[in-house]
Amino acid sequence: MNRNLIVFLIIVQSMFLLTGCWDSMELNDRAIELAWGIDQAKDKKIQISTQVIIPSKITGGERGSGGSQGKAYYVETGNGKDTLDAVQQMQTKLSRKIFRGQRRVIVIGEELARSGIKDILDTYTRDPSVNLRTAIFVIKGGTAKDFLQTSHPLEVIPAIGALKEYNQMGSLKEVGFLNFLLFASSEASYPTMAVIGPSNSSSLGQKANGFRIVGTGIFNKDLKLLGYLSVSEGRALRWATGNLDFLTITSRVPNEKGYVSIDMNKLDSKIKPIINRNHVQFLVTLTGQGAIRENNTSLDLTQVKNINIVQKALEKEAEKNVLNTITKAQKEYGADIFGFSDAIKRKDLSLWKSLKENWEKEFPEAEVYVKANFTIRKIGVTGKSLVK
Repeated sequence: MNRNLIVFLIIVQSMFLLTGCWDSMELNDRAIELAWGIDQAKDKKIQISTQVIIPSKITGGERGSGGSQGKAYYVETGNGKDTLDAVQQMQTKLSRKIFRGQRRVIVIGEELARSGIKDILDTYTRDPSVNLRTAIFVIKGGTAKDFLQTSHPLEVIPAIGALKEYNQMGSLKEVGFLNFLLFASSEASYPTMAVIGPSNSSSLGQKANGFRIVGTGIFNKDLKLLGYLSVSEGRALRWATGNLDFLTITSRVPNEKGYVSIDMNKLDSKIKPIINRNHVQFLVTLTGQGAIRENNTSLDLTQVKNINIVQKALEKEAEKNVLNTITKAQKEYGADIFGFSDAIKRKDLSLWKSLKENWEKEFPEAEVYVKANFTIRKIGVTGKSLVK
């Protein structure tokens, strides 16, 4: 018998013995989760909330802010002694098994954040199914459940709206959960987390008219929320730590009445410790390039000397914004959220060993200098403002 024929017959017979994926789960038996919320519950328990999609409502062009019949998501909760206990309680309320492979967002209520999240994060670091690229937010003045139940005016799924708003702020480089864990595991650096709040004066929840990114939360080494930075301060933080992709800078030009604005990209930074007789200073160098998008001054930008004037003004504005944010972290929170301690460790490990025991006292008094070096690539199609 032909050898190839023998191999073919063996393969065919083997196919009859295959039973398929007997332990697989059909898509119709899964509740696809996109967002996950964690809150403080009564009696020191944990409340877990899940935002799962309703597949039949995704198609057909449903509007994100539609009525209750138009919502493309469903929120369920469960309370327990810890995360897994709460999840088990929540799962009994659902007809489908929760599938977390598509989870995009984790949100934490402010009350829980202030009391500390170190214990509840244990399960997330042990679970191999948790995507470390998941974005993580703290809910200012509200609960995670509030956020998950709040509609977004432009997006079908609120969690997707939060991600897109955050990306619009130039934070594409930042990997939320992974970044948080890296800083949390550092010897002296403090982790931060983006903050979501209501888009109006009401609190988050069913009556809120949407939500927005309102700043950055600072956590201490016990992973307790200390306080907040504003949106602009959050951008400065991310630039100084190398986690910002783009931003717009607007500055007044000396001896001019108007302003100049530049769209910046290819942003980067470098933190350099300067060691002088066991006294540490830091130089933060900011780099980037951009195009002038608005010029309300009388300067003609076709002249090189005027471009230099504008560039220096924009650099000074960036230096001021970043230095003010660093000073706030030093004086108001005493929190090294920039990774200065890690920069010392990389440069001189023996020096860091002598400083780390008193770093919480050393950091607020450290001298920090900020230097910006920009490159202006484009000035637009006109040199001088047409309305001057």
